[in-house]
Amino acid sequence: MDARLISTLGALGLAGGYVVYDTSNSDPTVYPYSRQQAQTMLVAAKTTLPRRDKSGQIEIWSTGRSSKGVMLNMKYASKAPLITCDVAITDVGPDKVHVVPDCGADPKQESAINRTSEELRVPMFAEHVEATLNKREFSRERSVGRKLRLRSRT
Repeated sequence: MDARLISTLGALGLAGGYVVYDTSNSDPTVYPYSRQQAQTMLVAAKTTLPRRDKSGQIEIWSTGRSSKGVMLNMKYASKAPLITCDVAITDVGPDKVHVVPDCGADPKQESAINRTSEELRVPMFAEHVEATLNKREFSRERSVGRKLRLRSRT
């Protein structure tokens, strides 16, 4: 083989390896937006999906901007209590933000009820945020996967 061809193939292999490495180590909670852009997108977004028991729907929507970022609400049924979560939006670079639900879990009041509540609400809010900021549909399967990961931490 020609030395230039081998050199070119080697360089392409290294570049491809770096891209795979860089992609696999990227933080899925970092988005290519300014804080204001992310807030605007989340404030405008609404998720509505049928409940699994077919007796209504689940709704997630924003009540507006907050000091941390954006306040979200979730309702599982018309008679269910309103669940809220403050989504923290932090600048990490020019036009890059870190966005995560901060639903107020208090480690000082750790209990089985608090853990269960966190396991139910955080994945739903996280999927709403991810779907909105990645401009895709809400995925129930992704939120279930988050529940399983949260459960494995305890």
